[in-house]
Amino acid sequence: MKHLVGKVEDQAVDTIRKVVVDGEEVCLAHAEDGTYYAISDICSHEEFSLSDGELWGLQVECPVHGSRFNLATGACSGPPATEPVRAYPVTVEGDDVYVEL
Repeated sequence: MKHLVGKVEDQAVDTIRKVVVDGEEVCLAHAEDGTYYAISDICSHEEFSLSDGELWGLQVECPVHGSRFNLATGACSGPPATEPVRAYPVTVEGDDVYVEL
């Protein structure tokens, strides 16, 4: 099911923010390539909020221990985390941004 999480103008390019979708914390990224991505907001290493981290291209870096996660797939690309996080489909319809759980 698709959930409206905001408008295109709500989020600048190359930024991340936390959105809550049906009770689930999601890290919504508007990446440097202009595409929106969504992954679980909770780091698989020690459960810190990824939306408090930094974007590095198409990866988000956990603010506490530096693990990086691919925005498109949720795959972990660096220790100390070894497990991926969940990735969610994002669609833009007109000015509306949707995340699908």
